[in-house]
Amino acid sequence: MLTSKNSSSIANISQIILKYGKPIIVATDRKPLPKSVEKLAKSVGAKVYVPPETLGVREKSDIVKRYEIRVKNNHERDAVASALKAYKHYVSLFRKVNTSLNSLGLNSIYNKVLESLIFGHAENLDEAINKALSVREFVEEKKVEKPVKVEKRIDVKRLERDVEILRKYNERLEEEIKRLKERKPKVKIVFAWDELNKLKDNLEYVKKLRRLEVQGKTPIIDVDSSTVEDVNKNIDLFGRVVFVKEKNLEFLNKYGVKACVTDKDVDKGKLEFPVIQIKEDEIKAEEGIKYVESSLVENKIREARKIGLIEWIKDYKKRRI
Repeated sequence: MLTSKNSSSIANISQIILKYGKPIIVATDRKPLPKSVEKLAKSVGAKVYVPPETLGVREKSDIVKRYEIRVKNNHERDAVASALKAYKHYVSLFRKVNTSLNSLGLNSIYNKVLESLIFGHAENLDEAINKALSVREFVEEKKVEKPVKVEKRIDVKRLERDVEILRKYNERLEEEIKRLKERKPKVKIVFAWDELNKLKDNLEYVKKLRRLEVQGKTPIIDVDSSTVEDVNKNIDLFGRVVFVKEKNLEFLNKYGVKACVTDKDVDKGKLEFPVIQIKEDEIKAEEGIKYVESSLVENKIREARKIGLIEWIKDYKKRRI
């Protein structure tokens, strides 16, 4: 919802915001931070995003036009530009948290994990997941009136987190075995155990990917048009960097990949993701998984987008002639 009001108190604005949920970030277009924005953020318990410098009128107008958002007045323009500027600042974090939790089947703690990272309650993604899982465990124990172990909530170890993850996977496996038995009573139990082992292998692989990601490394996933559906089902390709040997990459559009590494000369016109080139000596391996330093990947993606923009401008000029 996009709206603006004249002479509204902080309390009234807070009530309007909280009707749609609890915000994590309140953004401003000015630096230094206006007192009114600081008070609003405190009233709704949100983190304040302040741009590196005050946004100019032209910059705000360009931001709003780029996203094709209709605004009724300058107040709405300023608000939308501030929100989009904050989104751009945090978007890589949003995607990283979403990818990791989706691959682990822990989407329900997304808000808690994101809040811990944005407010600085956790130093990294692992710690944020630990905290979110410990809070949920404490709430569940309280509901059944079990004694609460305070020290467990304060110091949650990596092992406890992995136990929680395995518990959820085991629940899924038990449901799958039950479903197979009901559907085909004559199915041999060895088939169910094969599925069990496959899911466990997938879990271990996803955990390896996550360990690399929290260390500032970007895993490179090998796929092709024949295997992409299975790979996506097992680890979720959204926001990941993939390596493909084929020339036609359009089949990747629907998976939301972050970028594609290829050594082929490909047609980029219909692709919804950047194509990057990475030297062989820049690709390393750990625990059997290829990876590239995340900083290098981000630089390559920025270069690819810049080149793509230049090519688009050239094509546009040709069409205008």
